[in-house]
Amino acid sequence: MNNNLPPFVSAFNAKVKEAEVFLSIARDSVLQQEVINNLLAFRESIALEMATAIENGNEDYANLLLGCGCVTSALVAELKMWLLLKEDKPDAAWDELITAQMASIDAVRAHPGFAHLAKHNRKLEAIENLVFPPQVFVSSGMIVGKQECSICGTEYGDCDHLVGRPYMGQFCYIIAKDFSLDHVAIVKHPADKRCRVQHFDVEGGTRNRMTWKIEPKKDA
Repeated sequence: MNNNLPPFVSAFNAKVKEAEVFLSIARDSVLQQEVINNLLAFRESIALEMATAIENGNEDYANLLLGCGCVTSALVAELKMWLLLKEDKPDAAWDELITAQMASIDAVRAHPGFAHLAKHNRKLEAIENLVFPPQVFVSSGMIVGKQECSICGTEYGDCDHLVGRPYMGQFCYIIAKDFSLDHVAIVKHPADKRCRVQHFDVEGGTRNRMTWKIEPKKDA
């Protein structure tokens, strides 16, 4: 980003720099929670600023603010991940890590001003591989009768909107209708890494794939 930034974006960048100091398992948990609270409060300001940008028809600025919201979500999730790991809750920590990864990638898609986050995305991938054990992912196949565009509400493909692209502060996505489950498969590269095998049956109960602890079987 250049030096001719709107005051709001400059304030956002300052918030990010403050938060980045606490992206470590060694930081004090109370201070990390305070940073999370501050970021959540600032996210409300982002929403208000975006509403003004949309009202003024400023799509580039609205998309930039969309990216700011994504970065904020990524920071909050990463901070929660470290807190949960310190609380001995690795399954929940994994979910926050994936949330952070997805939000950071979304920021890059939202606006060119966040292209530099590719480096941070590689850091999050390194955390996945070094901090957590390998996971087994699953993906479901669906039979979809109708696909609706989230931006204009028409049949997707009949409009000019593209999935994953930002439009006036929001991403285009497909709203699936009249769908049914076709199959579930184990995959190496799922769309969402939160979809994974968490337990498997062993003698005496079920083994947690994350902690490797044998837990009592839950009643069906």
